[in-house]
Amino acid sequence: MWRSRVVVKGILLGQKRKAETGSRFLTSFVSVVDPDPLLVDASKAPSDFDPSSAVVYNDFISNDDGRALVDVLQARTRRRRYEKGHWDAVITDYKEIELDESSLEDPLKKVVDQVRNQLTKRHFSNSESLPDNIQWLPPHGIDLKREGELKAHVDSVRFSGDLVAGISLLSSGIMRLKPENEEESESTASTTEVNHKKPKEWVDLYLPPLSLYVLSGVSRYRYSHELLPSGSVFHAPNDEEIQVMRDRRFSIIFRDAKSE
Repeated sequence: MWRSRVVVKGILLGQKRKAETGSRFLTSFVSVVDPDPLLVDASKAPSDFDPSSAVVYNDFISNDDGRALVDVLQARTRRRRYEKGHWDAVITDYKEIELDESSLEDPLKKVVDQVRNQLTKRHFSNSESLPDNIQWLPPHGIDLKREGELKAHVDSVRFSGDLVAGISLLSSGIMRLKPENEEESESTASTTEVNHKKPKEWVDLYLPPLSLYVLSGVSRYRYSHELLPSGSVFHAPNDEEIQVMRDRRFSIIFRDAKSE
């Protein structure tokens, strides 16, 4: 079958890929929107994979908010040096800050509220946690250099809860999920690094600027996630191929707190 290929450099906030289904949502954070199925390639997924556990919302925030967030994150990380590596060895060439919620102002506060509203209404509606009882960890901002790496890992299960989500800014990326081995799932390390050789099963998420990805359920606990290197190709369900030439990338990470 013939496939079209689109090369995405991914350095402009205004970059958009039009989905074939659905319409653009209202920008008010009161709105709850649907994920874009064209941004998830589950063609190599295990038979027991739950598609609702790994989703991407395209154009989740506006261009104006995206530009403003980049300005805020650049200002807050300007005096920091890029770290060569984290103590758990899963990320390199990065800056990371915790965003103190007591001092948040718009547009950052607006986007935090918008994301949490979406997560609460869309991803906790059927859980045992009542929306009013959800406890959130402070969001984190990450600045990943062009040559930076985010290796396969499972986020800590000691302190964070059922969900990991992220807003992508500046550069597109491809996030790959791979099944975690049983012995790795029992690890008590705060962040479990996973080294899969020649994976036979995986799920890819295409993360354009301004999008929101959400990992929950099996994708949160039983799959590792990583960012693929620059030049990797995303195979969309509509047979479009998107080659992502990654550049500097900002992200804002959201997690709920672990239940007592």
